[in-house]
Amino acid sequence: MAVNPKQHLQKLDDIRGLAAVYVIIYHLLQPFKSLPPGVKLFFSFGQEAVILFFLLSGFVIYTASCRYPKLTYKNYFIKRFRRIYFPFIIALLLSVLVFAFNGTLQHEFSFQNLISNIFMLQDIDIVKDGVWVNPFLKNYPLWSLSYEWWFYMLFFWLHNQKGFYTYKYKLYVIFLFSAFAYITYVFLPNQISLFLAYFILWWTGLTAAEIYQTEGRFTYQKLKPILICLFLMALLSAIPVGLLGSRGFGYYPFLMFRHFSFAFLVVLLGLLWYRYKLIYFDKTLAIFGVIAPISYGLYIFHFPILEQWNLTPYIPNLFVQYIVKFAVLFGLAYLVEVKLQPLVNQWIK
Repeated sequence: MAVNPKQHLQKLDDIRGLAAVYVIIYHLLQPFKSLPPGVKLFFSFGQEAVILFFLLSGFVIYTASCRYPKLTYKNYFIKRFRRIYFPFIIALLLSVLVFAFNGTLQHEFSFQNLISNIFMLQDIDIVKDGVWVNPFLKNYPLWSLSYEWWFYMLFFWLHNQKGFYTYKYKLYVIFLFSAFAYITYVFLPNQISLFLAYFILWWTGLTAAEIYQTEGRFTYQKLKPILICLFLMALLSAIPVGLLGSRGFGYYPFLMFRHFSFAFLVVLLGLLWYRYKLIYFDKTLAIFGVIAPISYGLYIFHFPILEQWNLTPYIPNLFVQYIVKFAVLFGLAYLVEVKLQPLVNQWIK
């Protein structure tokens, strides 16, 4: 049973909204060392929320591409460019303003780092080896945008390789490609290998969308190749942990094991939940759909505003500070995503 490509999957928006809120809470609670252990543990998975973004992104981009079967590279590039880069440029300017306000811009600003971020080469070097440049002015959530951008570019190229895209076992080809990239990364840490190693995560989201488009539902048999590939990537990423040891829960090589293991578990648990007709979903996660239209803005704006903007000299009360900060955060995200993004879409065609 084919599914109408124009069908809007609201539940994906709900999950995207949840992931954005979770990342914000994750960063918000980091400075508080005296949190109850249970609360601290529950909000320790900000990285996993980003992996969820990757899975959702692959699903959404494939679904959107089905609406435009004759989409040219120029049109595809423009659509992806204006969607990613307009809020991203605002985030870069926001960081400049925040650091200037704090009086630290001259000390922290690096033109080379800015250019490298504009070309989407950023990652976080304190948690991974082989990283070329850090996110601009330490806006750490920007690390994932470079991955997203290169996933987009790889997808369109592969999507137009007719022989490959009609190949029945293309998911396994992508798996082998990413597995080889991860092996090269272990022996020679570098950013390109990281991008390519994580591509399997994005492509599994795409494969799930492909299944949904053609079958109209998910079954274990159809999702089995996805589960196999993610399980094998998790197994592969566990080998360096055993050989090299672990520097900690949030550092290479254990961090990669976390990422691939989480992707496997979230697909498996998602399938189980789906088989039970997503019971209680509307009573638990649906509320986050309200956040979805501004989730990207919240994700890339929240760190400079909530964590780096120093209002203490002007507003000593911490509670009042956060009221102001959240008002600015949500206002800016709404302005950029809801009001200005459509204008940019009309301007850049």
